[in-house]
Amino acid sequence: MIPDWNGEQGHFWVQQQRHQDAVLETFIQPVLDGAAIEPGQNVLDIGCGCGATTRAAGHIAIQGGVLGVDISGPMLGLAQELAADEGLSNVDFMQADAQTYSFEPAAYDAMISRFGVMFFEDPHVAFTNIATALRPGARLAYVCWQPAKANPHISLPMRAIVQAFPDALPRNAPQPPFSMADPETVRDLLSGSGFTEIDLAPIVGDVRVGNDVDDVMHHFQSQPMAKNILNAQVPAEVDKVIAQIRGQLESHAGPDGVFLGSAAWLVTAQRA
Repeated sequence: MIPDWNGEQGHFWVQQQRHQDAVLETFIQPVLDGAAIEPGQNVLDIGCGCGATTRAAGHIAIQGGVLGVDISGPMLGLAQELAADEGLSNVDFMQADAQTYSFEPAAYDAMISRFGVMFFEDPHVAFTNIATALRPGARLAYVCWQPAKANPHISLPMRAIVQAFPDALPRNAPQPPFSMADPETVRDLLSGSGFTEIDLAPIVGDVRVGNDVDDVMHHFQSQPMAKNILNAQVPAEVDKVIAQIRGQLESHAGPDGVFLGSAAWLVTAQRA
């Protein structure tokens, strides 16, 4: 995945940073509260992307420091610019794979992540490695998605594409965004990686995915995966699917924008 996140995928999310941060804004405060960040603490933000959670933590951990870690160079470049614009001298960013990077042992008081921990090739190795960077008693707090069917803001358009073009994706293709949807999987993962006091709290509600249907469709059709799939299909069939998706979105559109359902887990734990 590293080439993708440093190529087309990474550049797409840089271009869509404002849109994506607006969609996911409501998930930042629960993560910060779950981590119980205090002034003077050192915080590790895993899969920080363009740095929204890193910057938010930096405003709390004054006299401390926050390190955002991600594999995407393009996204980290924008993250650094945005942190500088906010005058956050206690925030830094590093391009690294948190699964394999040799962190300074017991250097951090908390680990946070906003939808950045669902993509590891080996989650057990990754969280065991992250645990080495945390001092005993350090807090962990992150959000991850519940199953796809509970998240139409992600799955609605892709479901229409897969139904229309069943061979567009390999059968039993992995779904990294939903790899931590099962609570027992998460509990087993964290308890086996050096964490205790594990808790999962649901965060359920509608998210505003765009100003109107045109806005949402532009965002969706610009995504590398969707664009690559649709470009490989017969244009007339693609037009039918696009019309179907637009029709579904219309029923969720109103004067304040387009709202679709979302369901996440706020996962909290403590370093043993």
